Amino acid sequence: MKKILISAFTPFNKANNNYSKEVLDYIESNEFDIQKVVIDVVYDESFKELSSYNLDQFDLIIALGEARSRKVLTIEQQALNISSCSISDNKGVFKKDEKIIENQEDILITNLNIKVCSDIALISTYAGKFVCNNLYFHLLNYNPNKCLFIHIPECNNDINLYQKYALDIINILKLL
Repeated sequence: MKKILISAFTPFNKANNNYSKEVLDYIESNEFDIQKVVIDVVYDESFKELSSYNLDQFDLIIALGEARSRKVLTIEQQALNISSCSISDNKGVFKKDEKIIENQEDILITNLNIKVCSDIALISTYAGKFVCNNLYFHLLNYNPNKCLFIHIPECNNDINLYQKYALDIINILKLL
């Protein structure tokens, strides 16, 4: 049985919730040994927090985040080695065009075969430049063979959409 770590984020930018956490609450499977964790929206510290779960013990690490401007579930193919956003993280930190890891490539790409998931979710090449991208870059730097980031689109607090996206994520796990 595959052991999978799935993370989601706390609310940020004065939001009452984070759709990634809402969807995470509905992810259940008897086919996988799933450990769920909710991490704070803080540059670099999100990865440190996730790393405290001994990442080596997991077969797959799936990070969930929200992208309220998107209309469909998106699997991120890559992460950029840059943090830059007009809003602050949950500790009040603003970043403007800052490298995430010095002396590292500008782009890191997952080695997981995400194309097999294209009937379930859109494949994206832009994870943004906020904490989602920051976490994903750290994860891909750690191990591109078992890490993936999925963005949850606008859900309008619809429980049916939370359940649908949770099921979609389980179906993605089955394909990986």
